Amino acid sequence: MNPLLQEVLVAVLVAACALFSAWRLMSLRLRLRCVDALATLPGAGRARFLVSLRERTLAQLGAGCAGCGGAAGQAAKSREITPGAAARNQTPGALHR
Repeated sequence: MNPLLQEVLVAVLVAACALFSAWRLMSLRLRLRCVDALATLPGAGRARFLVSLRERTLAQLGAGCAGCGGAAGQAAKSREITPGAAARNQTPGALHR
């Protein structure tokens, strides 16, 4: 393989990996802003992958992380947890934190 072609291929792969890493480390709100900014580009507003990416980002934004009462309340509704029941991942006899 031509050395110039190898360098171009490596540069493209490194740039793609850097973009993916930056995307994964971004907050969900910043991801949504980036998708909206990409949608303003000519011809990209109706792209299927952008619409799908925006829908997935919005779904993640509304799901929560179960770190607050709102997300825990939805989890309790969806699984019908009995009050006072021990968590499944709690070791019997373990000390409380």
